[in-house]
Amino acid sequence: MKYITDTISYPRYCSKAFQLYFADMDMGVLDIETTGLNPQQSKFVLGGLLTPFDDQLEAAQFFAETLEEEQETLRAYAAAVSEKDLVFTYNGQHFDIPFIKKRSQVPLDLPFNLDLYLLVKSYSPIRAFLPNLKQKTVENFMGFWEHREDEISGKESVDLYYSYLSTRDPAVRDKILLHNHDDIVQLYRLLKVLEKSDFHKAMSRMGFPIRSQSGIRLIIERISTSENQLRVRGRQREPAISYRCFEWDEIPCSAHFDKEKKTFVVSIPLIRHSGLMLVDLKALKMDIVSFEKYPGCQEGFLILEEQGEKHYLQTNHFIKLFLERILNQWIIKK
Repeated sequence: MKYITDTISYPRYCSKAFQLYFADMDMGVLDIETTGLNPQQSKFVLGGLLTPFDDQLEAAQFFAETLEEEQETLRAYAAAVSEKDLVFTYNGQHFDIPFIKKRSQVPLDLPFNLDLYLLVKSYSPIRAFLPNLKQKTVENFMGFWEHREDEISGKESVDLYYSYLSTRDPAVRDKILLHNHDDIVQLYRLLKVLEKSDFHKAMSRMGFPIRSQSGIRLIIERISTSENQLRVRGRQREPAISYRCFEWDEIPCSAHFDKEKKTFVVSIPLIRHSGLMLVDLKALKMDIVSFEKYPGCQEGFLILEEQGEKHYLQTNHFIKLFLERILNQWIIKK
């Protein structure tokens, strides 16, 4: 296995919405190269992982120099990816992540995956202006195409890999590495597409990660409401915990964290009145100051839905702070 690192001068992406969900989290950009699309028959040959810092990006690549090195390379790559709280991919939900899981011979603790392809496809109006949603097409629309140095496609990368296996030509290997390197760097630049999306709605539907002060990590997978309950479900990352409560400090809330299944579900009471869906911040003993900037925060109540219109930002912010409170106060002090 060959391990390659590179540092690129580039400012860290930042926006208010981005910081709301991902501040202080360890994040990366993920992209893989394989010998084909079917993980039952094809092999993992290269994994790229880009990590942003304040004024630079660090690109790490894990390259299998032979087909026999697949598992060694995949284990090293998966270990590095698992350290992250979240990763950004492009069509990773349907390709990269399932491929890694299928080819891996050991259980994996993978981070939250924010798939920019799915976000653009379902939550951004720019999809109407594009002939297709290929990564390079979106790069061109966003004005980032000139930053690319590689000129090959994913299909050509496969052909080049087989050529490298027979020739061991370092120039061929470098073309493969450049293709993967440019993909992860360009994908990081594409984070600006978040500003052209209904980002809070996307996070409500796609989920988002939660991290406690002590390092407990959750991934929200589903947010739903009934007549009188707001329910949040998801999975736990390692180290998973066991915890159950039906009330805590006179707060009417139930929580169940299952260590064996690595799942969690939290139910919070809702109030419905005159077309409004609200949570009682005072009854839940929440810090009201955190929500006073929202027009829907009045007299200790926070409006999550009004006449059928969902307030995704307020709902997500409330859920994030409530779950962080469970992890930082309830579970630690139980």
